[in-house]
Amino acid sequence: MMAGHSLVKILSGFAWTMLFLNNIFYFIGDLGPLFIILALTGLELGVAISQAHVSTIPICIYLNDAINLH
Repeated sequence: MMAGHSLVKILSGFAWTMLFLNNIFYFIGDLGPLFIILALTGLELGVAISQAHVSTIPICIYLNDAINLH
């Protein structure tokens, strides 16, 4: 569950370092890690939504059974 957060933190540090290099191509070199960070953030959001969905469905089924008393 923490692997995505750790990966984003490592790549953010890498992108931050690349941003402050005194190289002519620092902006081009910084775009790659930033796009990867954005993609990973989107994937983490998708995982969070799917986890919420998977957790909510059994709870709703249980509550339905508890209220309607088979």
